[in-house]
Amino acid sequence: MKDKNPRPKYRKSPKHSESVWAREVLSNIHQSLQSIMGSSPIPAFIIGKDHLIIYWNKALEELSGIKAKEVVGTSQQWRAFYKTARPCMADLLVDKYQKEIPQWYSGKFIKSKLITGAYEATDFFPELGKRGRWLRFTAAVIRNSKGSVIGAVETLEDITQAKRAEEAL
Repeated sequence: MKDKNPRPKYRKSPKHSESVWAREVLSNIHQSLQSIMGSSPIPAFIIGKDHLIIYWNKALEELSGIKAKEVVGTSQQWRAFYKTARPCMADLLVDKYQKEIPQWYSGKFIKSKLITGAYEATDFFPELGKRGRWLRFTAAVIRNSKGSVIGAVETLEDITQAKRAEEAL
């Protein structure tokens, strides 16, 4: 009588199964990130502690005109907003340079009332679009289970129409 569940002729090493498991976990995390951020109508990007872009969602592609494949894996998040390289708010938070936020966003930012260590700002970006755009943006650090900073997320909201209506009055 044949065994319906024959045992393998070799035994996998624990390291092999751990690496398979780790790849599966990372794949699941990436799929979850893709589902959450990818389906959001809010333009957003995520950078790692090394300032490399981990994620650039479809809404940000539409806002900036820059495709994710052009910038993911680079430290060129600034391209969506500025002519020359400079830190975005997420960059300052990853480096724990909150004291430098006023240098870059003087009179345009506040500490988030909802999330400790997060910041909100409003600014005009002349390089964005044909006539420039007003954006309200937020940035917050991402921490691992031990509380160490491993990256940051920045979200953006185009408030150009509201600002222009306000200015018209």
